[in-house]
Amino acid sequence: MQKIKNLEHTMMQNKKPVILIVDDVPKNIQVLGTLLAKFKCELAVAMNGQQALDTVEKVKPDLILLDVMMPIMDGHETCRRLKSNEATKDIPVIFLSAKTETEDIVEGFKLGAVDYVTKPFIGKELAARVKTHLTLRQTQQTLSEEVHSKNKFFSIMSHDLRGAFGIITNFVQLIQEGGDFLTNEEKEELLNDIQTTSANTLDLLENLLKWARSQTGAIKFSPEKLMLGCIFDEINRNHTNIAQAKEIKISSALKEDVEVYGDRNMVLLILRNLVSNAIKFTPKGGQITIAAEKTNDEVKISVKDTGIGIEADKLNQLFSIDSKTTSTGTANEQGHGLGLVLCKEFVKINKGEIGLESTPSQGTTVWFTLPTQPLENS
Repeated sequence: MQKIKNLEHTMMQNKKPVILIVDDVPKNIQVLGTLLAKFKCELAVAMNGQQALDTVEKVKPDLILLDVMMPIMDGHETCRRLKSNEATKDIPVIFLSAKTETEDIVEGFKLGAVDYVTKPFIGKELAARVKTHLTLRQTQQTLSEEVHSKNKFFSIMSHDLRGAFGIITNFVQLIQEGGDFLTNEEKEELLNDIQTTSANTLDLLENLLKWARSQTGAIKFSPEKLMLGCIFDEINRNHTNIAQAKEIKISSALKEDVEVYGDRNMVLLILRNLVSNAIKFTPKGGQITIAAEKTNDEVKISVKDTGIGIEADKLNQLFSIDSKTTSTGTANEQGHGLGLVLCKEFVKINKGEIGLESTPSQGTTVWFTLPTQPLENS
């Protein structure tokens, strides 16, 4: 079974920055490792330029401390190759070198380094420079993610909404202009198509607005004690008609009522999206099971379907706003890829984690956790 626990999006843990040290002298590596320990970062080590390039292919660092004079491949050539590679060109490089001539320093900057520190270096100075460039790197990545998010938002607004309203307009036009030759059955079918498209468009618009509010911090977080039995019953009632249309059975595996803490509206929205997705990607006659499992100080809630499953190469894209991963349901239902992104945002606000397991042609289980202890308003 293909699994991505938290899809590398563990909500309660921040990823540590990775610093790659490239130097052919073990003593230098040891000194740098001791100096950088205060940053609570992950350290990677390479003894020459070629090793550094091989390492970067496996682990993309947030910062590279690069010696200049090394065997096999020197620092200048290493930097040149890093900056010529689309995948690594944005990784900041700080040269650490005993070459102190002005021409050497200028050459380092020309190759694309963000800084140049001469050996022997002063520990406090190097630490300050490393901290500055890690902060700049984090800021750059945050801004890049925000740009991707806004681009995705406007892409959905311009493409999906325009397309949906275009379909509705065409259907209405067909009824208006074809009233004399359309049968009652054909008119009824067109009206059903208008209703379905309108409902999907409204769902998309609501998700867009709620996601936009979550990004600006404008959405109110009001945690309270919730009984999952009542929540599950409401979700089941809300999806009865659409599930029956595909002869899909929704059942609850909740053996006893479970108490959790979270924002009621957010939890309902998370489950609505997960169950709607399960219905969308489950063929006629399938099964959807909503379950909850209590472990220590949290409850793991899951929505399991017997649907078409998800290919492994798409798993880690599903919770990303800038992903272009969208799929058509088993009854040609249209998707916009925003539901899971919104689920991720709301799970995070409720101090939980989210992830999924999927096997193509067998089904998917999406799960998230909620705390069993009271939450503070934030």
